[in-house]
Amino acid sequence: MADRAKRKSPARNAAKSEKKPAKRSGAGRPSRLSREMIIDTSMKLLEQYSIEGFTLAKVAEELDTVSMALYNYFPSREALLAELSNHICKQFEMPTAPADQAWQRTLEDWVATLRTLAARYPIMIKVTGIDGKTSSGWLRIARIVSTTLQQAGFEGRALAINSWLFTCEAIALVNAELMGGFHSPISFAQLDELAREDQEHYLMLRPYHEQLSAQAILDEGLADMIATLERKLDAP
Repeated sequence: MADRAKRKSPARNAAKSEKKPAKRSGAGRPSRLSREMIIDTSMKLLEQYSIEGFTLAKVAEELDTVSMALYNYFPSREALLAELSNHICKQFEMPTAPADQAWQRTLEDWVATLRTLAARYPIMIKVTGIDGKTSSGWLRIARIVSTTLQQAGFEGRALAINSWLFTCEAIALVNAELMGGFHSPISFAQLDELAREDQEHYLMLRPYHEQLSAQAILDEGLADMIATLERKLDAP
């Protein structure tokens, strides 16, 4: 009787085994996790959240893991953001240029390449600088502008400030167009909330805005930027 009481029925054994949770492949680190997956997931999340709203916890949740697992690949949130920028910036490839190419054409090619890459990766401009620190990937891209202006004749303080201004203006111009430029008819959706005089002004301009294209605005803005540099070089 005692031996029989100690025995457990097959049904009870089966029920007990079903209650045991399945073992994970690692402590908070699924076997499918990889550096590439973390980067891809982070880029998708940054299309939805601001830099301030981006956290390792969100990345981990999206990957069905825990935040600590990500530290096996990136030591911090800042390191991950820097790697995202470098990953994107490595794909910046200028077209092959002849040895005697004018500096103006090199800058035009640089802006065109920047726009193409930013269109492919909308988060690019978000991650070029985090917490006042510029990524090494972006510095390599910006150096093309600096060396081009140096070859054009700028030096010292003039080289430093004009390189910085050109890259900032190019980023602003490209970003404005990718976000939906001011010329877009949809930007007048709330026109009726303005005073009558303001409405009349914008309605007067509306036919011209509707004729503009993103490329036309980019070309005009870039032409103005280059013309400013040419005037500075010609100044005594």
